[in-house]
Amino acid sequence: MKVFKRYSSTIHGNYRKAYLRCGLIVGVLLSLYLLIRNLMGTPAVSPVSLISDAILLVSVFLFAAYYRNSLPERKVTMKELMLFGMGLAAVAGLVYGLFLWVLLSVDNDSIMHFVPGMTGREVDPNDPQLHYWAPFIAIVSAIETLILGAFGAFLAAILFKNEKPEIKNKR
Repeated sequence: MKVFKRYSSTIHGNYRKAYLRCGLIVGVLLSLYLLIRNLMGTPAVSPVSLISDAILLVSVFLFAAYYRNSLPERKVTMKELMLFGMGLAAVAGLVYGLFLWVLLSVDNDSIMHFVPGMTGREVDPNDPQLHYWAPFIAIVSAIETLILGAFGAFLAAILFKNEKPEIKNKR
């Protein structure tokens, strides 16, 4: 019995185009959540919270199901769903991180809310290095979004796959 087996899997759809669209939508949804909270006067303590995590995971699951149902025969392998989900998470993390960078570069009050929530340390509004927090918070949030989205993609791929790849036998 071999430990490693070779598989022959078929890609049934254009997952790259799909994850670009869906990732953009998810990134905008995450950004809108944060923007609406700021406009309502109750800013979030951290850009990565349970609500934003729930938005991300539910979106990954819904878009994975949508992608599977949009395919011609509704057949999809785990590999294809993983590629779709990880691409979606990468695009969503990039869009969300860029939004945060722009928001925090313009609005220093958000930095005053996010830094204690993310690091546990207070920041002085007159700090000359205050502008360094914007890229730090944006990069950390983008990476956390990418990692959680990739985990959600793995779970969605296990749940929604409906075609088993063919094992290549070497003789």
